[in-house]
Amino acid sequence: DEDEDEKKKVCLPGFTGLVNLGNTCFMNSVIQSLSNTRELRDYFHDRSFESEINYNNPLGTGGRLAIGFAMLLRALWKGTHHAFQPSKLKAIVASKASQFTGYAQHDAQEFMAFLLDGLHEDLNRIQNKPYTETVDSDGRPDEVVAEEAWQRHKMRNDSFIVDLFQGQYKSKLVCPVCSKVSITFDPFLYLPVPLPQKQKVLTVYYFAKEPHKKPIKFLVSISKENSSAMEVLDSVAHSVRVKPENLRLAEVIKNHFHRIFLPSNSLDTVSPTDLLLCFEVLSPELAKERVVELQVQQRPQVPSGPVAKCAACQKKQLPEDEKLKRCTRCYRVGYCNVTCQKTHWPDHKASCRPENIGFPFLISVPESRLTYARLAQLLEGYARYSVSVFQPPFQLGRMSPEQGLPPLHSDKLEPLAKSSCAAATSVPELGDGDRVSSLVQEPPLSPAVPELQPEMGDTTTVRSKVLTARSSLLSLDSGFSEHMESQGDSCCEKEPSYERALKPEAAIPGYQHTPDSLSARATQFYINKIDAANREQKLEDKGDTPLDLTDDCSLALVWKNNERLKEFVLVESKELECVEDPGSASEAARAGHFTLEQCLNLFTKPEVLAPEEAWYCPKCKQHREASKQLMLWRLPNVLIIQLKRFSFRSFIWRDKINDMVDFPVRSLDLSKFCIGRKGEQQLPMYDLYAVINHYGGMIGGHYTAYARLPNDKNSQRSDVGWRLFDDSTVTTVDESQVVTRYAYVLFYRRRNSPVERPLPGHPSDRRAERTPSAEAAASQVS
Repeated sequence: DEDEDEKKKVCLPGFTGLVNLGNTCFMNSVIQSLSNTRELRDYFHDRSFESEINYNNPLGTGGRLAIGFAMLLRALWKGTHHAFQPSKLKAIVASKASQFTGYAQHDAQEFMAFLLDGLHEDLNRIQNKPYTETVDSDGRPDEVVAEEAWQRHKMRNDSFIVDLFQGQYKSKLVCPVCSKVSITFDPFLYLPVPLPQKQKVLTVYYFAKEPHKKPIKFLVSISKENSSAMEVLDSVAHSVRVKPENLRLAEVIKNHFHRIFLPSNSLDTVSPTDLLLCFEVLSPELAKERVVELQVQQRPQVPSGPVAKCAACQKKQLPEDEKLKRCTRCYRVGYCNVTCQKTHWPDHKASCRPENIGFPFLISVPESRLTYARLAQLLEGYARYSVSVFQPPFQLGRMSPEQGLPPLHSDKLEPLAKSSCAAATSVPELGDGDRVSSLVQEPPLSPAVPELQPEMGDTTTVRSKVLTARSSLLSLDSGFSEHMESQGDSCCEKEPSYERALKPEAAIPGYQHTPDSLSARATQFYINKIDAANREQKLEDKGDTPLDLTDDCSLALVWKNNERLKEFVLVESKELECVEDPGSASEAARAGHFTLEQCLNLFTKPEVLAPEEAWYCPKCKQHREASKQLMLWRLPNVLIIQLKRFSFRSFIWRDKINDMVDFPVRSLDLSKFCIGRKGEQQLPMYDLYAVINHYGGMIGGHYTAYARLPNDKNSQRSDVGWRLFDDSTVTTVDESQVVTRYAYVLFYRRRNSPVERPLPGHPSDRRAERTPSAEAAASQVS
């Protein structure tokens, strides 16, 4: 017979696929994994199982499932088929479990649990099951209770399947009301381990409290649900070695601070594309005095875009002598006259704020050292990382607005401050008490209307100059950064000299001011104080006297990009100059990337039962949402782990978690998870031998399996390496390909733990007990 089979061989043993009968990939992947369970294969292959068939067990199939499975395994290992049809086995399963009738897609783990349970009942050595009760500890030692529970389990369930696959865990319930503790020991066939909460990766830019240190870009992974700002603060604090309480986390939208997070604030609504900045602040303990924390926003004095038409009446810009007048609070709209402005104010006031550029930032300064020079130095240091600034050569004929302003005729419409600061706050009163921002105009409309400032030149011509100035800009910025870094911490105390940093470019026109002259450089921007009511006021330099600034105000750094000013600069946003944290790449890869150890930790972690799973407390005599904890006590020879990728939503839909779970192929050590049977000589060390994979969603998903025949020095048959079983197709794969994000059920075999099985031989004398249907099943064995 064996010679006949040898002649019919078409492939190597272990390379026979299973035909998909119609959505039966779930079944095929389970069968191939079990057929590579060496002990199980040998048990069925050499007919050891025949002497153990329980033909009369009402919970089994009268031996039909065991016999059908044996025949299928034999066909898979003969090498006489490229692909075999498992239709008989499917029919037997469907006859016992109606859910597997037909050709719908099913969960491979559910099928596996049913198949192994069916095989167990067909091979159960117990003919008449006695009545047993659950063993509770009642304060007795765990070892005693666990052994008693296991023996009671074996009184009803004793089969090769139990010997090979079943373990035991300790279940501990604690009543939240009376603290009653209930401990039981229960058998398990497989471990359904949860996956950690889904993660998301946020990009966070960290700014040190010293401006000479370049910002650092971090990638931080946090929980997708129930996350808090503290998770990000802790992660960044750990990386930069500062205390989390000295960090502030902020979200930036359109170059403005959108919100500053408290540590307890949720980050659930923050998406990975949102811009998060994290600022280190000086602690009062270190400063030994009050520290003022100030938010700073940057903006140009004149916005980049030209005003083409009146915002109120839509009248288009006319020739040079009749230019539209801009709103001096935001500079983004223009009007024919004050009448148009007043008409449009109700619509405009909500959006009447300047167009910010670059990144906003947060500074912290000891109260006694908050001088104008120190403030200007900090602001310039931080600002340069996110804006490009270039001072063109001074041109004769360009005048400052301070020159030749007409006198004011009214206190009703106040002009912009003489400094030409961009954000005027003095605005005309309207009848309803609202205030209207003032207009800039050139020339005055008529003597009857209060004269206002001339309009600042718009930057359409200026922007073209920015492009030509790019190369100078780049060298200026890099020189500044290099110089700042070379100065070390002393930069915090001493104003850096751009001239020293720019020796090769010393002749750049516009940089002829004297070295270390702060006032010359500070004139590139104004600093405005913005109070709690959003009113702005230009800060005055009081020399060594500290400025009176409180935490409830903020600052605006206003770049002088008005061509009419003597100190005019070209300014525009640039990509933030920063360094990337080298450890962040792996952090990003780890989001949605877990380890089997993390999953096992979650499995053994206490959890509160849901209301529908409430436990009846024998002491309270009521159902309680108790705390439940599962711990591994007795480990099986073959450990099956299900990664719980599917979660029920409503009663129909399931969500699938596609996150990567990294699991060891060799040497899974479970000693830290197994609390029982500590006296065992050998560590509970496991090697992977099969994986069931699931691709896609529940509808239209597909199952495959990776499997190898695990090494066994006692076996006469050669070992077969890793193969991919995809229904009819079987291909050799490398071990490195086995760990993927599609893994769903893992099969591990314990090292050095042979399972005894009955000697091959004739069926036992149970034949006398058989029913006629059992006789028919038995005749199939031969």
